[in-house]
Amino acid sequence: MRQAILITAYRDLTQLKQLVEYFDDDFELYIHLDKKCGENYRFLENRAHTHLYRHYKVGWGDVNHLYAILLLMKEAYACKELEYFHLVTGSDYPIQPLAAFKEFCEQHRNDNFVEHFQLPHSDWGDDGGLDRIKYYWIQPSYRVKNGWFIYRTIKIQRLLGIDRGFNFFNGKMYGGGTYWSVSREAIGIAQDYIEKHPEYLRRFRMTSIAEEICLHTLWCNSGLPLINNYMRFIDWGHDGGNPQVLNEKDYDKIVASGALFARKMESGTSDKLIALLNNQ
Repeated sequence: MRQAILITAYRDLTQLKQLVEYFDDDFELYIHLDKKCGENYRFLENRAHTHLYRHYKVGWGDVNHLYAILLLMKEAYACKELEYFHLVTGSDYPIQPLAAFKEFCEQHRNDNFVEHFQLPHSDWGDDGGLDRIKYYWIQPSYRVKNGWFIYRTIKIQRLLGIDRGFNFFNGKMYGGGTYWSVSREAIGIAQDYIEKHPEYLRRFRMTSIAEEICLHTLWCNSGLPLINNYMRFIDWGHDGGNPQVLNEKDYDKIVASGALFARKMESGTSDKLIALLNNQ
């Protein structure tokens, strides 16, 4: 079975190189590298079965990340040989040896691993995540350098009673972790709906972290069977805010998780961990 690995990458191309080199010729790699990245990416340009794109500058939380993901999906779906699709970041790494990875995907070739839950959801803040889509979020995101400004505009919108509404699927919205492993059927359903309903994608402009809502809402309302597990090992730390960088001390937990990928890896810090995973 031929598979597609869709990768959104921003930095640390040393780590990205380790990820890319894990896969063999049974995989096509589709990589979107943030236009802001100034690191040397020449090793990707002439690599077999590797397709590199640099279309968007991706700011945390802005819609360009969603656009980059949809670009990779479209390009990969055009290759009719591909039967299974994984979305990962450049700081992910497979947990199983390659042969076991292939065997698992072969056995689950019709399964769609997508974390999902209906919004509002208690883990997504006071508004249960509805604030992400109800208000206008200025983009590219100002939250890193000028977080006070974006949140001031949201506060004003709350006071004014702004509500952009959501006029698709009878207002039923779903969210979940960005990353997934899905069948060709799932990609086809998303491609077909977005192509026939361009207004659906337009609705996610000025939405916060749209990549955690857009496809989840579409798939959950499509009738596509979903397994509520994105098959990623992530340590969210004590505050649940950002993924913790993994190292060799996390090895036992990672292997015991039964997941397909671990996140997040960084070159140097995670090298011993990746060596352990490679030598299973």
